[in-house]
Amino acid sequence: MAVMNRGNRGFTLIELLIVVAVIGIVAAIGGIQFRSYRVKCHNTASLEQLRCFKVAIESYYANNSIYP
Repeated sequence: MAVMNRGNRGFTLIELLIVVAVIGIVAAIGGIQFRSYRVKCHNTASLEQLRCFKVAIESYYANNSIYP
């Protein structure tokens, strides 16, 4: 069993606050990146739906010689 000296009891309050601050900063940066990826994904999905809509409209025109 390890013997603990009086000076080695554990982490100090300052050390714990620094760790919490670093974790908070990393989480904030990660949240911003996640939101930007989410917006890009949403935009890509919307553009793909518009392309499918265009194909459907052009197909209707090719069959009926008139746009709906």
